[in-house]
Amino acid sequence: MPKRWLKLSKDKLPRLFDGSINELTRPSKSKKEKTADLKKDKMQKTLYITKDMNRKLIELYGEEGRRQSIIVEDAVNLYYYLKQALGEKKFEELMSAVKREDPEFLRDYLSRFKL
Repeated sequence: MPKRWLKLSKDKLPRLFDGSINELTRPSKSKKEKTADLKKDKMQKTLYITKDMNRKLIELYGEEGRRQSIIVEDAVNLYYYLKQALGEKKFEELMSAVKREDPEFLRDYLSRFKL
């Protein structure tokens, strides 16, 4: 075999560990440290929505001049606290009124609530 070929194959061997022995023998982090690290990490939000919902978000974004993430957070908070305040039965009635996608009907429906 030519020397050149041996040299190339030597250089292509992967290096398994690039650190020191101290890094290998260091004790692992405690649970408390691990949870603190997790709290520092930003949570990634994944939102799967329909094209119609995306159109509505874009329209709201244009009217409000805010980031979509803030609008989504507001919507989630509104949904959550309405569900808490109205109770399961009233909330389901409200959601069925919302699903009609008729602003006038929803306005009439909401005017029946005593605030």
